[in-house]
Amino acid sequence: MKKSKQLLISLGLIALSVVLWLLLMLSGVLDGLEQETLRWRYLARGEIESSAPVVYVDLDAETVSYMGDRPWDRREFGVLLHALLGVGGAKTASVDIILSKYGGGALLDWERARKGDSFLGKVVAAYEDRIVLAAAYTGVVSSITQEAALLPMIRDGDYDPEMSPFPEAPTYPIVDFNVGRLALANVDETLSGGVVPYYVPSFVGLNSARYSFHLVDGAMRDKMDFMNEPYSEVVGDEVVLTDLDGFSTYSVPLQSEMTIFTLGLETFLAAHELDEDAVEISPDTLTIRRAGEVFRQIPLVQQQSIEVNWFEGWEISGDEDHVSMQAVLRNAHALSEAASAQDTVKVAELEKWFERFRDKVIFVGPVDPQLKDISPTPFNREPVPKVGLHANLYRTIADEAYITRADSGLCIAIVCLLPLLVCMLALNRGSLRLLSLLLLLAYGGCVFFAFAQFNWILPMIVPIGSSLTAVVSVVLLKLGSEEWQRRRIKALFGAYVAPKLVDEMVESNQDPQLGGTDTEITALFSDVEGFSALSEELTPHQLVSLMNEYLGAMTEVFQLQSGTLDKYIGDAIVTMFGMPVPVTDHASRACNAAIEMQACHAALREKWADSGEWPESVRHMRTRIGVNTGRAVIGNMGSEMRFNYTMMGDSVNLAARCESGAKIYGVYTMVTENTLQAALAEGAELNYRKLDRVVVKGRRQPVELYELWDSSVSAGQSSACRAAYEAALELYFKADWAAALQGFEASEADEPFKAFAPTTPSAVLAARCRQFLETGAPAGWNGAYVMTSK
Repeated sequence: MKKSKQLLISLGLIALSVVLWLLLMLSGVLDGLEQETLRWRYLARGEIESSAPVVYVDLDAETVSYMGDRPWDRREFGVLLHALLGVGGAKTASVDIILSKYGGGALLDWERARKGDSFLGKVVAAYEDRIVLAAAYTGVVSSITQEAALLPMIRDGDYDPEMSPFPEAPTYPIVDFNVGRLALANVDETLSGGVVPYYVPSFVGLNSARYSFHLVDGAMRDKMDFMNEPYSEVVGDEVVLTDLDGFSTYSVPLQSEMTIFTLGLETFLAAHELDEDAVEISPDTLTIRRAGEVFRQIPLVQQQSIEVNWFEGWEISGDEDHVSMQAVLRNAHALSEAASAQDTVKVAELEKWFERFRDKVIFVGPVDPQLKDISPTPFNREPVPKVGLHANLYRTIADEAYITRADSGLCIAIVCLLPLLVCMLALNRGSLRLLSLLLLLAYGGCVFFAFAQFNWILPMIVPIGSSLTAVVSVVLLKLGSEEWQRRRIKALFGAYVAPKLVDEMVESNQDPQLGGTDTEITALFSDVEGFSALSEELTPHQLVSLMNEYLGAMTEVFQLQSGTLDKYIGDAIVTMFGMPVPVTDHASRACNAAIEMQACHAALREKWADSGEWPESVRHMRTRIGVNTGRAVIGNMGSEMRFNYTMMGDSVNLAARCESGAKIYGVYTMVTENTLQAALAEGAELNYRKLDRVVVKGRRQPVELYELWDSSVSAGQSSACRAAYEAALELYFKADWAAALQGFEASEADEPFKAFAPTTPSAVLAARCRQFLETGAPAGWNGAYVMTSK
């Protein structure tokens, strides 16, 4: 597979992975996992200190035992709040228990209940700006409007303050039209997306008569004993409680416009002596002003919800942070009795005990699991009292430690770039691959660091999930491509390239660049001397057996030098060095291969002679080799139906001329000057001599030819022959035919192959000198002999 095509497919796989994970994210399937990673971030960060002076008053099992089973006497809550805010001196107290009319039961003592509600109402009126009472949208159907109290959310598209139902909440006489703070205890279950509550609806706006009718309904329950079938009616701009006798006992304005804030936020307003007029609501921000200045700016999610920063989980660590409600009640009653008895010592002791609440923000809530107002936190797997949610929201606002999430643009950028970078690193070799894993770990570390230090939430599941999906897909594609490449290379080159070279091609992952590549190579042509005559002496079976052994041995030799078989042509072998896998020292490899091929053939001749199975001609069979270095076109050539991986070009033709020209000179290995100089430059140690300067048929430029001697030629013999021959050759180039003739006749005695070669270079050049002496030199002689045959 071409790299460009593989790159395009890889990019497509990365894009597909990103789109897949983005779709999973948008579908909400991953919300639970992302919220779980948020819990990991909280655990890694740990619980943190807050400047908010929060104290919990726990309605625990001991308190239930003290007050008895439900319905509880509301007087006890009045006593509690009066003690906390009065002698205790707390800033504010919030009750996370819905003290509504729906808290009654069949066994309720109505007279006692009315008195309890009345007493609690008086306490609320006395401390109206410092007491916050919980309300909630619980789905209960109102007996007045017959509406289900469902939480109205702006994101649902039908949010309308004039149509919003009124929540389940305390009513008259606990609260009145302008008396008492109500606050939402609801959780935004949709945004939280799991069992841990992370979001709360910050407000619900109301602009209708529902609150007025809610209060009148409470008054009706409170006064029904002394009224004759009481009922409510609208009189002018008021809702009036009256009866059949025309006796009116209670009235409130008809229209009521109000905003109910979430419990933690309303508690913050109460603690700082602010009301709803101090709050400005915009689609993205809830702004609190104090004395005309911006006091807090709280970011909103989906125009309405606030994300809670959990400063701590739930752990009763001692009286400093958690006080049992029954302890407060017992001490409040004891203080009242001591004061009545004028026991100043006891009074002082109990007042000192209540000092723990001085200037504190109190959250009263049920902590007994049987009361079922529980849920997990990021720090607690097991469900714990949900009142901790509202206290942590108070801390979030007090310390301005708002949770900020990366916007959609940044999220998409991360989801797109991280898989791309991870895949780029994973596709590299060696240690760079480890960087892909380190990049993922680094991103994970950034996610945890950003949250711990800046309360900033970066996406985790989608970027890492898409990165892992992309990298697995791309790596599998790469492995598949490499396997396909491996099979293709073995199929293409296994028959004519050394197995070791094939393995190197596969391991290097280098594309052979099939289809025509212009590059420098060294071409080697070899042929068996007198093969035609030899084939006449052998039977077809003998000839095939002989040539298989010969070709096999020769091929093994040049493949050990990284040579590539181009083709067999009968007894001839065509070989290239430097392709399909490039090697820089292809010239020296070709020269060494030629020398070793001659040595190998010598060993074969000896073996054949010792066997006694072959005729004399086989025992004297010789190989001629021609070698040239130059640029050529390498690639698949032929028709679309049938083609071969081969080489073409002038340099290849010149190598073929060297092989055929070797016969003219009676030599067995002829190389060009290009090959010799390149091989020597590459460090090859060669035994050679210059043969001639010729213009081969079909070319115009002269080329200098050299003979390579193999190990069968001794150093002394080659040295003597080379000195005499090359001295005569210089005279020959200078057209000193007579002197050159004498030199060539003298060098003839040292020719190494004269015993079996049909001729020798000395004999050939001596004959040429005699010819020139008789006929004169060719016109424009420059030392280059023009050959008239191939």
